[in-house]
Amino acid sequence: MCFADSSVSVELEEGNFVLEEYQCMECSSSFRGIGKKVRCPSCDSAKVKKV
Repeated sequence: MCFADSSVSVELEEGNFVLEEYQCMECSSSFRGIGKKVRCPSCDSAKVKKV
């Protein structure tokens, strides 16, 4: 599967999802994420930390 850009839009039903706050160690962007392999939505770096 191929995409024109790397942004993905997903709609989730209300449930037991916990969005956590992250900060990118590469570009300093702050964002919310979920899952085990969180990547920065701004620069696509995997070097992120929970804040």
